[in-house]
Amino acid sequence: MIEMDNEVLLLKRFNDRRYKFRAWPVAPLPGFTTSFTKSWLLLVKTPPMTDDIDFPALGDNFSINMEAAVERKEGSFSLVHLFSTRIPNPYEELDAVGSQVKKCAAFKVDVPRSWKTEDGLNFELDLMSNFQVASSIDDFASLTLGENSQNITIQWDTASVTSNAELAALRHLIEEKRVGGRVPSARSLLAFKTIQDFHGTKKTYLNLHQEFPHLRNPVDPFFRIPQALQAKFKAFNEDHRRAYHGLTMISNGLYFVNGCPGAGKTEWNMVLSALIQSRKRGRSNRRYSPILFLVDINKTVDDAADRYFKLCKDVGLNRRILRMHGWPYEMRNSDKLHQSGRHLSEESEPVADFTKRFLTTASLAQHAALHRNPDKAPTLDEASWEYFERHKKGECFSLLAKILGRMESGESLGSDDWKALRSSLGVLYRAVLAQADFIATTPVAAYGRFPSLFRPEVIFFDEAPHARELTTLIPIAYFDPLVWIFTGDVNQTQPFVKGGNERDMERQGLKLNPFADQLRMSTMARAAVVGALDSHLLVNKRAYGNLHRLPSVMFYQGQMRSEHKTPEAMYPPSTTYLRDYLRCLGRCKNTLNENRVVVELESSAEQMHRTSYWNPGHHQWVLEQAERLLKDEYFRSVTHAGAPGSIMIESPYRTAVRQYETHVRQLPEEWQNRVEAVTVDKAQGKQADVVILDMVRTSKVGFMDKPQRLNVAITRARQAEIIVMHHAMTVRTFRGQVVKTRYTSQLWEDAMADERVFRL
Repeated sequence: MIEMDNEVLLLKRFNDRRYKFRAWPVAPLPGFTTSFTKSWLLLVKTPPMTDDIDFPALGDNFSINMEAAVERKEGSFSLVHLFSTRIPNPYEELDAVGSQVKKCAAFKVDVPRSWKTEDGLNFELDLMSNFQVASSIDDFASLTLGENSQNITIQWDTASVTSNAELAALRHLIEEKRVGGRVPSARSLLAFKTIQDFHGTKKTYLNLHQEFPHLRNPVDPFFRIPQALQAKFKAFNEDHRRAYHGLTMISNGLYFVNGCPGAGKTEWNMVLSALIQSRKRGRSNRRYSPILFLVDINKTVDDAADRYFKLCKDVGLNRRILRMHGWPYEMRNSDKLHQSGRHLSEESEPVADFTKRFLTTASLAQHAALHRNPDKAPTLDEASWEYFERHKKGECFSLLAKILGRMESGESLGSDDWKALRSSLGVLYRAVLAQADFIATTPVAAYGRFPSLFRPEVIFFDEAPHARELTTLIPIAYFDPLVWIFTGDVNQTQPFVKGGNERDMERQGLKLNPFADQLRMSTMARAAVVGALDSHLLVNKRAYGNLHRLPSVMFYQGQMRSEHKTPEAMYPPSTTYLRDYLRCLGRCKNTLNENRVVVELESSAEQMHRTSYWNPGHHQWVLEQAERLLKDEYFRSVTHAGAPGSIMIESPYRTAVRQYETHVRQLPEEWQNRVEAVTVDKAQGKQADVVILDMVRTSKVGFMDKPQRLNVAITRARQAEIIVMHHAMTVRTFRGQVVKTRYTSQLWEDAMADERVFRL
């Protein structure tokens, strides 16, 4: 609750500061005009990430205010408090528009049609048209982002769906239910009891290979598993196979797989999912066993759905795969009044209203000739539109087709029509969800009525150490699968908690959270502490150039090993070239034993900006190296034969990253796609051929001596890593004494012992 209070306070501050964002009102969205509002498509320039900017993610609801007033003969009017939703950018995959258009965020904004003059008279006015940049949403020739932008501010509702979902899951598992109310399954209660006491709970075991007999030997011709999928299974290394075999003895429905960087955790999840869905389960009424794939990171949800979609396509499995951005909640009025309290009761939880999202998708598909990328998994809304298009002439959707036809002709719907539309769309979405084979979404989106519409037999929770324990409870409380499979790396990620540092909280005027350390420990991390993990993946497939060695020693007790066992495999031509590049960078006469160097610059000097830091000397040098590599025709990818190499610039501080992002946007477009700037905390799951880590600080170590954070930072590179740091980051003051840091000093001393510290 302290964390939630801090989140609400930060949102209120954001609202009060009224940050300005550049926006271009494109055109009205066809088919969305009602008696009261007209919906517009706005493109908004995505801001650089900072601590104090809360920019909407896909599916978020909020309101916007236009800074400019509209002067008409009837008077002066202000466009404020306009209900908005962030939707997928419909131009993202379109070649007919410029790169700046593709990179924008897209907002659907509802604008009132009726306005009152200063004299109290009501007029119908189309005020947003004063700022319109294109004649229609498919007027691609006019769609340029020039100086005709408008400034907008964003206002957030401070009620938290996340906190409601988390606390509701806990109450669902521990509180007595009223007669006839939803109750957790016996399997859910057993799993909940187990995570409270991993070793003290009585064990029952499940053999997943017995539930799915074709898992016993997928290469057996009897099962007729596609050859391409068999090849994926045969490519499993010994750790993957041990984890796979461990599915024969799952304790109390929970299975924990911990994997080091580059170990192929997600690939293991995907191949296992495809194997499960390659044949019908014997006792199931479904075509294929439904799978729910959860990740507590929005961008990773899309990546997971697209990756499984591509895998199934490549191996010849025709499965219905969806990605879901949140759940389309509509709050009843009584619920909105209740939000001032601590939580919603389960009896009054939000109900689903698919109307707005479906109509947005339908409008873009019909009027802008903008079709989804066939190489990507459809969203729930896209799949529902496509399902309706295939079946609209049938009896089930005749009423829906009739209502949509009336809307298309410009007719305004009455309240009974809207109720009928909502009801018809409920039938459509239930049909799509009931037939889905694989859904990727976030845990919070899986809360509410979704579990009654999609009943998975297997649940994967990827990047599980990133999720708070309360978040982990959501899939346990509301679903009844055969198994919950948790994967991730407890040595890299941990849940984000705002309120743990007393000095930082005092400076920001937030509440100190005395339970911060407890909140930072995930369910999977607790399982690791007491030896309750089921399997370990310790073969690093990502790192070449011996880059796996140091993190293995520092964070994995020397147990992380490389898949590349021969010198030729460890140093392919592209990696050998980068080894020579690094050697020349430091004017080093000896051959480097690994492609990791530490650079200390004479020009290094940190500067503070608000509550964050950047280092101008580092900034200039890092950009010079990045541009030098981008120009180098011999800098090649190690994973895509013949392709140019990629670069990631990492920094612990958002101010530093913001400076790099600003410069990256000024590079030639073909270079922009090859270089990315991210904070260390956002680097999890990312990788690049060359990583340049700017540690920024020159006075003290800051927060980079945390093992999870430093582990993430030095395990993103495929071929080479350049760490720009000052020697001051290797010491700290403890009880008045200057002592060595625990981890950053190891980083420095290891490079120093091998003559890989370059002072420039």
